[in-house]
Amino acid sequence: MTGPTPTTDGDLDVAIVGAGAAGTYLAYRLILVRPDWRIAIFERSGRIGGRLWSVRVDGLPHPVELGGMRFMTRQRLVHTVVNELGIETRPFNTGDGSERSFLRGQIGHGPDDPNAGSSYDLPPGERGRSAADLLRSAFLRIVPDARALDEDGWRRTRATTKFHGRPLTDWSIEEAVTAILSPEGHRFATDAFGYDSGIHPHNAGDAIQYLMGAGDPTGEARVPVDGMDRIPRELAARFEALGGSVELGRDVVLVEAGEGSVLVGFSDGTGVRARRLVLTLPIPALEALAGTSPVIHGPTWRRLYRSIEGFPATKLYCWYDRPWWRVGAGAPTGTRTTTDLPNRITFYFDEAPDRPAAMLASFTDGRRTEPIVALAAGRSGGEAAAPALLEASRGWLAAAHPSAAVPAEPAGSAFQHWGADPRECGWHFWRAGHNSDEMIDLAVRPDPSLPIHLCGEVFSRHGAWVEGALGTAAAVAERLLG
Repeated sequence: MTGPTPTTDGDLDVAIVGAGAAGTYLAYRLILVRPDWRIAIFERSGRIGGRLWSVRVDGLPHPVELGGMRFMTRQRLVHTVVNELGIETRPFNTGDGSERSFLRGQIGHGPDDPNAGSSYDLPPGERGRSAADLLRSAFLRIVPDARALDEDGWRRTRATTKFHGRPLTDWSIEEAVTAILSPEGHRFATDAFGYDSGIHPHNAGDAIQYLMGAGDPTGEARVPVDGMDRIPRELAARFEALGGSVELGRDVVLVEAGEGSVLVGFSDGTGVRARRLVLTLPIPALEALAGTSPVIHGPTWRRLYRSIEGFPATKLYCWYDRPWWRVGAGAPTGTRTTTDLPNRITFYFDEAPDRPAAMLASFTDGRRTEPIVALAAGRSGGEAAAPALLEASRGWLAAAHPSAAVPAEPAGSAFQHWGADPRECGWHFWRAGHNSDEMIDLAVRPDPSLPIHLCGEVFSRHGAWVEGALGTAAAVAERLLG
């Protein structure tokens, strides 16, 4: 193929591909310390934010979040960034903070409710126990000292621990838990958990640490008043104010190594040279770029790509003139209902009984996206949901809220399928068969002979969280700044 034509206005010191949380944070961190560097961010879409995407809706007090929708106050990096940038936030949770479940027709009080599994045919040793208790006990049989381990302890555990004679990191968490719980106990636990990705193929050596607190931290859940994408937008604005450049609509399709630099080629046939290149892309986009760029397709790079699995996700928002879900016996009093129905997880966003309110009527991931995508008629990107999906969703909502009257139609809707674009996904987790500690260290600079670096939530200890994106960006910034 014909190579890209480089621009003629001089090399960049750093080229960053991707204007999400990782790319904008890295750029801001670098330019604060090195204002003399020429730094540019290149983003193939027409917006800043990546997998943070906040959409304002007329009549609703807050944006709907098509991507990541909250952070936790004990996530040190994101909390520090939000405060440093002066971003106003609000509580994410509405209601009284309680959990709710609807499993096999039974309303329960979430994963800690022993009665939530009363419709499952559990054996005597599992009967009368909550889903959270079943999972915790399984985790502790796999890693008995899991509660006492710090970060260094988990690194040692992943490197040395075996379960049933096999290295811990060779097990997926689903396979390991299946070896302990009965089929019905496993089904109950996974139904109550709601998400497919965290409890299905996730590497057991990472999943247990993640699910016992490291990846889903305590603290208060909060969200910027202007939406989650305010974080990367504000970082990008500060970066540009300090002399940096953000170019939207710049689709990178080729990376080539040169003498002391890297050539970045765009889909329009142009290109730029940079002394250092940082890729902050989701794994499907990285693999697609590697397919046209042999320099990032060698054995070490492929090993990195294989260690990660990207998960599709769907989000269906509906909004109404009032929060009908708060009415009747058994109505939710908190923010979330988890169900075994195809819509899987529902979040409620309301402030008063007589004001317009929104709900995330369906939130699915991994294998659970399939029935939703089948009804979506190819729509995505915040488009109004397909009639077939809205009709099916109304039935699921009516089943899970038996005492409420579900309106025939919402006032409006928005649908997003993270996976409709083959270069996108919702989030990432580590695959079985790989030691994530090695991969995290390796991603910072996979080939010592090339000035190419990887960062983002992809190769982090905090999969699916902004904190993971910021943490890996901080590690790359430290490397680049010496």
